[in-house]
Amino acid sequence: MAIKIIGESLHNMPWEDKPKGCKDPVWRYSGNPIIQRNQTKRSNSIFNSAVVPFEGKYAGVFRCDSKSISMDI
Repeated sequence: MAIKIIGESLHNMPWEDKPKGCKDPVWRYSGNPIIQRNQTKRSNSIFNSAVVPFEGKYAGVFRCDSKSISMDI
């Protein structure tokens, strides 16, 4: 199957090849979790959701659940 991506090229995009035997369309980064679930005093859990281009570099997008389990980005 050929895949065509329409859009601008993203140079130096962080990427890890698909693990052998993985049949999923997306896969988990082997270095996860990048930030531990209890890394801050005010969060119950932290989810690393994405990497996005930002000002010529890349930024992580994280969801943090507070101790009261309110979900904020």
